[in-house]
Amino acid sequence: MKIVEEREAWIHTHFILDSFYITDQERRQISISVEPELMQLGIQYGLTYDIAPSKHRAIIVLECIPFDSVKVAVKQLIDDVIEDFPVRVPEQRNVVRNITVADPENSELVNSESPQKFS
Repeated sequence: MKIVEEREAWIHTHFILDSFYITDQERRQISISVEPELMQLGIQYGLTYDIAPSKHRAIIVLECIPFDSVKVAVKQLIDDVIEDFPVRVPEQRNVVRNITVADPENSELVNSESPQKFS
């Protein structure tokens, strides 16, 4: 897993990942590894986690916007922790629509969207 994009949003920094989600165990591991280092860098705000619905990507949110040099260090810290995490893609689902059933007795086509009568 890795960070593929970085954005500033209002008062937060979003690190957008190449994975659909992060498990609870991975979140704990990130927090345990990164948050003490944030304090060493003078950042007193923690990390939260979210999903960008339009992009199908997990987001690690730093609850502030640090100076650029500090932001680079934080990004590297997170990348080092998550590099061995597996990338997860959203589940692909097939959707079946507009089913047509042939009635052998009447030789009529019955559409699944129209009301059906069964005897």
